[in-house]
Amino acid sequence: MGSFALERRCAEAVAREAGHLLLEERRRGFEVEYKAPNDVVTRVDRWVERHVVAALKSLFPEDRFHGEEYGEDGEGARVWLIDPIDGTLNFARGIPMYVVSIALQVDGESVVGVIYDPNRDELFSAAIGEGLNLNGKAVGVSAIEEMSEAVLATGFPPPRGRDDVDNIPHFADLARKTRNIRRLGSAALDLAYVSVGRLDGFWEFNLSPWDTAAGYLLVAEGGGKVTNERGAGYTGWQTGIVATNGSIHDSVLLALGKEK
Repeated sequence: MGSFALERRCAEAVAREAGHLLLEERRRGFEVEYKAPNDVVTRVDRWVERHVVAALKSLFPEDRFHGEEYGEDGEGARVWLIDPIDGTLNFARGIPMYVVSIALQVDGESVVGVIYDPNRDELFSAAIGEGLNLNGKAVGVSAIEEMSEAVLATGFPPPRGRDDVDNIPHFADLARKTRNIRRLGSAALDLAYVSVGRLDGFWEFNLSPWDTAAGYLLVAEGGGKVTNERGAGYTGWQTGIVATNGSIHDSVLLALGKEK
């Protein structure tokens, strides 16, 4: 598929700049709006997304861009998936657990994934076939092999329709089978933490491609495994995701597949 080193470096620079803008705007203050009763958005989401798209478009004018707030722009064969603030509710409430997520996909598969956590100045970065870096150092998934020792994460996105999966029973079941479960409020951050071994696994339902397109590549390049909730391939466009260090993957799938 070729090298995507240039795209990776550009995405890293744009994500860092966007993250610094988030910190500046957080200090200045802003008003919170609602796309739906449980779905928060701020003007900062929209402004930073425009900034990221403009920066990437100036570098790759032939590409297509798909952001959470403004949808698609362009007609290129390559598409950048952008979440300007993954963890908007955390951002709005002053909880320092939100990130900028940028991915490049070619033929529906992520080839570059960058997640930047501005509060900790941590840049998680991967390109397909080139491994995973955290602030420039090679890293990878955990070595935990037993579910009873594993720390997982999950989330509960705002309801989107009658086909939404109720994650509460899965949460309760897996809480009994593992060491513990975390709920960070950002799917992208959850995936970044799985990729570097801070978490051993993550699952969630009812997500959008910009939530996971960067993070799933980080996990894969960090040596982990990513599928949908049924164990089939994952590219970001499936609504359910299971991402683990690989060793516990089948156990998590088995737990999720049981009748509740």
